[in-house]
Amino acid sequence: MSSKCNGDCSCTSKVDSGVADKTEMTKNESNDIDDIWGDDDIEELDNSTADIKRMHSKQGYLDGITSAKESSLQDGFDDSFPKGAELGIIVGNILGSLISYDDQELFDQAKSELNISQVLHKRYFDEDLELRSTNDHEVIAKWQNVVQNLENK
Repeated sequence: MSSKCNGDCSCTSKVDSGVADKTEMTKNESNDIDDIWGDDDIEELDNSTADIKRMHSKQGYLDGITSAKESSLQDGFDDSFPKGAELGIIVGNILGSLISYDDQELFDQAKSELNISQVLHKRYFDEDLELRSTNDHEVIAKWQNVVQNLENK
C-alpha cells in the first residue's frame, strides 16, 4: 500500500492483487528460468556422461584390437621366423659359395636376384602365407643349380 492510501478505498484490493500478481509472476518466471537452466544442466551432464562412456568404450575397443594384433603378430612371427631363417641360411650359403669363385659379375647377379624382396615374393606363399616349399622356390633352385654346376667343374 502507498502512504497516501489508508486502506479504506477500493484501490487497496487492486494494489494488493497487483503486488500479488507481480510476486506470483516473478515466482513463476523464476521457476521457468530455473527449469530451463536445470534441464540444460541435466542434458549437459547426460551428454558429458555419454561422451565419457563413448570415449572409454572406444578406447577399450582400440586396446582390445591392439592387443589382438600384437598377439597375432607375435604368433605369426614365431611361426614364420624359422622359415625365414631357413631361407636366409640357404641364400647365405649360395652367396658364400659364389664369392669363393672370384666371379664378381656372377656374384652381383646372384645378390640382385636373391634379395629379400625376391626370395620372399608372394608367389612363393599360399593363401595362409605359408611357404610352399624351399624346393619349389624358383630363384633359390636356380642359384643352387649354378653353385652345384660350378662345384662339379
